[in-house]
Amino acid sequence: MAAKDYYEILGVQRGATEQEIRQAFRRLAKKHHPDRNKGEKKSEQRFKEINEAYSVLIDKQKRAQYDQFGEARDRGFTGNQFWENYQQQQRRRPTAQPESGFEWDEGGDLGDVFSQFFRRESPHGARTWRTGPSQGEDIEASIEVPFDTAVQGGTMQIGVPSTFACKSCHGSGGQPGTQAQICPTCHGTGNTQAVQGAFAFSRPCPHCYGRGQIITTPCATCHGSGQEQTTRRFNVRIPRGVQDGQKIRLAGQGQPGFNGGPGGDLLVEVHVAEHPDFTRKGLDIFSEVEVSIVQATLGTRLAVRTVGGEAAVRVPPGTQPGTKLRLRERGISSAEGRTGDHIVTIRVAVPREVDAEAAALLRQFGQKAGIPSA
Repeated sequence: MAAKDYYEILGVQRGATEQEIRQAFRRLAKKHHPDRNKGEKKSEQRFKEINEAYSVLIDKQKRAQYDQFGEARDRGFTGNQFWENYQQQQRRRPTAQPESGFEWDEGGDLGDVFSQFFRRESPHGARTWRTGPSQGEDIEASIEVPFDTAVQGGTMQIGVPSTFACKSCHGSGGQPGTQAQICPTCHGTGNTQAVQGAFAFSRPCPHCYGRGQIITTPCATCHGSGQEQTTRRFNVRIPRGVQDGQKIRLAGQGQPGFNGGPGGDLLVEVHVAEHPDFTRKGLDIFSEVEVSIVQATLGTRLAVRTVGGEAAVRVPPGTQPGTKLRLRERGISSAEGRTGDHIVTIRVAVPREVDAEAAALLRQFGQKAGIPSA
């Protein structure tokens, strides 16, 4: 099976900036969101691929891992195929062989590849191997929120493609009723010693890939991976006044932990839908209202629609086109208790046609007001 090219999925170059990746993701996520394409399996699958690609490329560490290992993955190698290919190359060129049976390539590429997948940083900066429990990865997803929901707050449901422990084998990877064997290479430690010159390094066991066990009878459901793919659904609480691009964290709802470790978090990025009449900047709302020449000249009072209902606004005499009138604290209220303003921009409507009587009155008005006429 051909590997997925995350850059191609998002339609960006390999050297794309974080901003370019975000923009591409937002554009595609809105286009293929399941809520906009209900019942379309193709769009749902496309949306899953977009989320998967974004979660990798937006994370600097994951992106570096993907870029480093992508060449081998693009050639269709699985982990076992990659290791077998490496051993074949080594058999064709003899090298000094340490006691563990682990051989070093001249450039150390295999060690780097394995280290990307099994290594993690301890709080003191030392590198350890992931043979014990460790926290699962965070998952990033997006949700499009209607404008009114973003203003008032509410609850929305989101579907997130993710992996979870296989229900059949409970994450062990082995067929129920069978037992895994202790790895004969690392004796269950998950690590082997590799020697390069005068230095010795601890590396994940190439035989069991750091598990410490060999699965003799893989689970028929997950084929030995210990995980299943699914779309999980969550109710996401949208806080009042949420802004476009803001992230909502659902603790423990990310990828499951390794070897019984806690799950990662789910980070939901909010995309606020546009409104036909309002635009928003922070907590302030902007809209336009149209008045006639007579109203702009003589002044008037208008009922203006705001996010909290109608509000009266006074248009003073002599108001010019483009004048901005501010309604204090009639904008968006945040969860922290702050409230923005509503700014109304005045447009003056000019009649396209007038009859002879109206034209005469306008000329008379112009003469008295000192306004030149044609």
